[in-house]
Amino acid sequence: MSTENAALVTSGSWAVGAARGDGLEAPIGSDRSSTPAHGLLRRVARALPSGRQLPDEQWEQHHRFVLRTLAGLTVAVLVYALVSGHGVLGAGGLAAPVAVLGLTAALPMLTRGEKANVAAVGLMTAAAVVVHISGGRTEAHFLFFALLPLAALYATPVPFVMAVGFVALHHFLLGSMLHGSVFPHGHSVLQMSLLHAVFILIEAWACFVAWRRFEDRREFVEQLASDRTAQLHEQRDQLVRLAAVVQSTDDAVFTATLGGLIETWNPGAQRLYGYTAEEVLGRHVRILVAPGMERLVAPALAALQQNPGLHIERLHQRKDGSVFEALLTVSAIRGEDGELTGHAAIARDVTEQKRAQAEALSSAQRLQEQAGELRRLALHDPLTGLANRALLRTRLEAVLSARRTGPSAVLLLDLDDFKAVNDVFGHGAGDAVLTAISGRLQAGVRPEDTVARLGGDEFVVLIGTAHGRQEIGAVAERLIAASNEAVPWGPESFEVGCSIGITLIDPADDRNPDEILRDADIAMYAAKGAGRNRFEVFEPAMHEKVVAHSELVRDLRSAAAGGQFFLLYQPQVDLRSGRVTGVEALARWQHPHRGLVLPDTFIAVAEDTGAIDLIDDWALEEACRQLAAWDAAGLPSLQVAINISARRLARGDLAEAVRSSARAAGVDPARLEIEITETATTSCAIEAARALEEVRALGVSIAIDDFGMGHSSFGRLRALPVDRLKIDRSFIAALEPHGESGSIAGAMVAMGGSLGLDVVAEGVETEEQLEVLRRLGCDAVQGYLFGRPMPAEAIDRLLRSALSIDPLTRPTSAR
Repeated sequence: MSTENAALVTSGSWAVGAARGDGLEAPIGSDRSSTPAHGLLRRVARALPSGRQLPDEQWEQHHRFVLRTLAGLTVAVLVYALVSGHGVLGAGGLAAPVAVLGLTAALPMLTRGEKANVAAVGLMTAAAVVVHISGGRTEAHFLFFALLPLAALYATPVPFVMAVGFVALHHFLLGSMLHGSVFPHGHSVLQMSLLHAVFILIEAWACFVAWRRFEDRREFVEQLASDRTAQLHEQRDQLVRLAAVVQSTDDAVFTATLGGLIETWNPGAQRLYGYTAEEVLGRHVRILVAPGMERLVAPALAALQQNPGLHIERLHQRKDGSVFEALLTVSAIRGEDGELTGHAAIARDVTEQKRAQAEALSSAQRLQEQAGELRRLALHDPLTGLANRALLRTRLEAVLSARRTGPSAVLLLDLDDFKAVNDVFGHGAGDAVLTAISGRLQAGVRPEDTVARLGGDEFVVLIGTAHGRQEIGAVAERLIAASNEAVPWGPESFEVGCSIGITLIDPADDRNPDEILRDADIAMYAAKGAGRNRFEVFEPAMHEKVVAHSELVRDLRSAAAGGQFFLLYQPQVDLRSGRVTGVEALARWQHPHRGLVLPDTFIAVAEDTGAIDLIDDWALEEACRQLAAWDAAGLPSLQVAINISARRLARGDLAEAVRSSARAAGVDPARLEIEITETATTSCAIEAARALEEVRALGVSIAIDDFGMGHSSFGRLRALPVDRLKIDRSFIAALEPHGESGSIAGAMVAMGGSLGLDVVAEGVETEEQLEVLRRLGCDAVQGYLFGRPMPAEAIDRLLRSALSIDPLTRPTSAR
């Protein structure tokens, strides 16, 4: 083999080793893609079999076989050398390379690739030594070809390529330098090198072709096995799911042979028929039908030969002899060849269904007979006999479409104290009141007028034509007087009264019935707001007020998400140290069109609509974020108080909201204070106590805001987990310079001290009030004397000044 060919094989093995990751490195040099030789190497590398990663156990088994072969070759070389007359030392020297390589390939610290490469070189070394001992005889060369395929046991191309390269180098170098060591004397070295090179290449090509074809076939078989295994797993899963459905369904499911012998029987069939599987398997399906129905079984089985499925209703019989109506769905079971092999049946007891159908038919007949009565009831209230909403609408539409010379009117009445009757005395008393009031309303209007009940305690009187507003007002007064009369009910009597909203309908009125009733409803609520037991006539301004309220509600719902809220902070001063120790976070609404909206305007609306929950959660998150910002700026430690509504307190998830907000901002919950009003603790007492206990467990302080304006008792305060009382500003405003001993504020401070609670005075505006509170022993104060509600930046400047309360006697910002 020439030098160029040897270099080509060696370089090819390096390139393949680098591509396969088997531990061989490509030579370092110029860009290999720049020469035709390197392009040839890449094509050779792609032509080599890719090999595969043998499992550890299988690889070790192959490796042990190769090691045993090397051990046998070592002994064979030793014996051959002794027989050939090399002596003990010479024979040992010839066998030593094979033995060393075999022992090296067995070292545990080597990787799999390193062991395989050393073993492959050992195999070729044994063959080379035998050729050397034989003096280059041709028969000895066949040992190369016999041992070369063993390098393929490692299932990777690198050891095999190294073995081929070894043979090429051996024949070229030794064949050229030690004449007679590789080839017999008397032969041309070049001729023998070329001859053996051809043999080696043919052997390598045959092995590679066989190996590559085996790899292709193996991959095909593995993919085929994988696909088939996945298909079988999917089919198994489908069968398992189907079996689970069959086993869990309440319907009876069973299969039978073409002759009608039962083959399978599910738990639903056992429940329906009473037979266990052992009792019915192998028996004919005739045992399931009712007596006298056996003659129908054979025709049904014959019909199934032609039809893929049948739906049959039959009388069947249980094991205990009871008979029921069964609905059977029978389907054909066919084999892979399409031949009919049996039947599958699903049976269901439809006795109750049949009975229900019969009863439904009977009910339909009765309903048809009562159609006239139903038509009447469809237009009248069943309790009072008055017109209902549908009939009222029809008559109102008739009034609107008629030619009228005078005004018409709709009077909407709502009983004022009816809810108390229902809540205290029950619906029987409520029905008696409604019936009595309805009779009085009918007696108070003309026969051509319509009195209707809309539902609950709402009534409508439709006056078709009136002679003027005075007549309509007189009717309203008469109806109010009638409703004020006591309604007797057993030993009790009820006086309810009513509020009336009136909508006048002019001849040119273009409103529809819904709009007229809406306007009457608006006027009725205006009458209730004006003191009840009176009437109000609808004016357009009333509707504008309702629309404005609705717009406020709509804007309020999107304000939090739209970033329209912001917080101001009012400082709280500790009277003992004279330092600002906390702030109260106060929500403000900056509407894009309305401008600044104060809490007095939107808080009540937010509580009525539920938007207060969003505001409370937003304020909690924003206050925690700001507290973290102050901490990051290195300001003195503060406690931030956040106002929480009664509605938010009753939801039961306040503690989780506090925990998540504090965690998100990275602040200690103990730096927070939750302020609630006295009303919040009484309107939902149980929920409030539970929610406050959960919040208190986080280390959060609890304060009662506007204390003195509610109805908290001494015992109630002791039962709640409260830390501070905040005296309402109205009691601070009433303080006199020298009248602290008898003031309500003094009593509240004393109460807080007796309960072990801190007391904070709100609304402190003068030095005189401050001095009185000092003498009373109040713990902390807040108010305009120390600072109006201010932005976070102003609090920052205030805290950095590190001043006591004495200089802070002037308002610092506008409210």
